[in-house]
Amino acid sequence: MSSSSFSTPDFDIYPMHQVAELTVKPLGLEIQWADGMVSHHLSPNLREHAAEPHTSHPITRETMVEPQDIPAGFAITSAQLLDSGFVSVSFSHTLSADDTGTCLYHPGWLYQTGLSSDTDFGADVSPILWDAAIFDDIPKIDGSLVLDDSEEFHRFLLSLARYGVAVVRGLPPEPEIIETLPGKIGVIRTSNFGHIFDVETKPEADSNAYTSVELRAHTDLATREYMPGLQFLFCLQNDATGGHSTLSDGFAVAEFMRKQDPDMFRLLSTVPLDFANKAATSDYRMAVPLFHHDENGQLNEVRWTSWLRAPLRGTLAEMALVHEALRHAYLLGNNEPFKVSFKLEPGDMMCFDNRRVLHGRTSFDPTSGARRLRGCYVEREELWSALRIAARQKRASHHSAS
Repeated sequence: MSSSSFSTPDFDIYPMHQVAELTVKPLGLEIQWADGMVSHHLSPNLREHAAEPHTSHPITRETMVEPQDIPAGFAITSAQLLDSGFVSVSFSHTLSADDTGTCLYHPGWLYQTGLSSDTDFGADVSPILWDAAIFDDIPKIDGSLVLDDSEEFHRFLLSLARYGVAVVRGLPPEPEIIETLPGKIGVIRTSNFGHIFDVETKPEADSNAYTSVELRAHTDLATREYMPGLQFLFCLQNDATGGHSTLSDGFAVAEFMRKQDPDMFRLLSTVPLDFANKAATSDYRMAVPLFHHDENGQLNEVRWTSWLRAPLRGTLAEMALVHEALRHAYLLGNNEPFKVSFKLEPGDMMCFDNRRVLHGRTSFDPTSGARRLRGCYVEREELWSALRIAARQKRASHHSAS
């Protein structure tokens, strides 16, 4: 088998990392890379993911081999670096009549899958915390370019990933744009407010959002098991007096409390809060701490909707401590130095991580003019997918140019 059988777009996007040394171990393959890194590849797992015609679907490129298909005692018998740069691996057992027992692996694929647990985003997407003083330094996205220009769209994705927010200025002020731009990222999530929701005053409002009162800093749908990851609010009209949009970085508030008030931070990271939202056709309830951490102890969600909190439970002393911690957090999130305020103009879209960034608005006078926004939700995983696709396209473009 020659490496030419691997010249598919899936493999062309991987840089040709240079192998320094191959070592066959009892349990698998160890690769020393020219840059000093070392990767390890378990024998059965390596065979399961080989891009072979008889064990990898030719169209989907998904593996058709499962762990139970691998016989006991399965091992690597030899590994060789070819002149093409590919790694040839021979195994102790064949899996079918068509299986030669030897598979070829692209070194870029081996490097990426052996050393990265997050698949390459092509850029650093670590959270950058911000407050009111540096909010204006967050890149503003050009609405005249973002829909068609891949570079501007990539800047948009990176801003969302790093800062948890992207403000797009100057989009066409047309109602369907609320689906067009989010739809470029991924699938729009439907909620009890619909696929797309219109944020304007309603005579029989089922949410404070559909009134003219002030909305203090909050996240949406805190009562759901999975709060929407991203939210988009698109301005179609904003002639009313007042109604300025507000944003606060919930991660920055949490980090401030972690350093300045560790006991309060610990309470809000461990004590579940009851959130409830009852309406004529729905009754959602969820108990989650205000600050939620992942399995690695990293803060990954702020669940913050004051008016959806149910009464606290516990002893009076316990409840008093939690309430004071909440009071302190809410004061921080709703005031300087963390909260910013600005007015959206028709054609502006405010895009933010709903599990990180708190949003709100000042009150407005509905008799002074109309204020109409359109909104929708998208999951965070759609953003990660879009970033990976953008990185893949950049690598493919670079590969074609070279």
